Amino acid sequence: MADKSVKVPEFLREPIEAAQARLEALEEETQKVLKDLVAKGRNGRRELGGLVQRLSKQEWKAEELGSRLVKLGEHGLELASDWTDRARHEAVERLLELQHRTIAFLGVASREQVEELSRELSRLARRLEKGKRNRKPSRGPEEV
Repeated sequence: MADKSVKVPEFLREPIEAAQARLEALEEETQKVLKDLVAKGRNGRRELGGLVQRLSKQEWKAEELGSRLVKLGEHGLELASDWTDRARHEAVERLLELQHRTIAFLGVASREQVEELSRELSRLARRLEKGKRNRKPSRGPEEV
């Protein structure tokens, strides 16, 4: 954190420090996930490079080359599609999990909880207003 001196009330200091520690842990885990995804991308690139090298070393006739390229293209497209679908699905799952864990670690309410609290507060406010309207105005204190 930057070297800024901010006066924080004592009763807030401990929760803020705990939240900062949790955020640091989440940041470390996010870095691990990112490194893992980058490594998977590099492995896929290496595999593709190996296939290209193998293909470039062989001598091909035009018809044979055409049919092999079509087959490889179809197979490669299937593999790439499967791999990207799995990677996307895994990334979305991990991000959602991180989001839920972040909310839980920070001890803050989720959007759904905030919306539910808002509805409940609106309902209570309407009941209070209705109660005020139904109650007859009372007389002020009588003077002696």
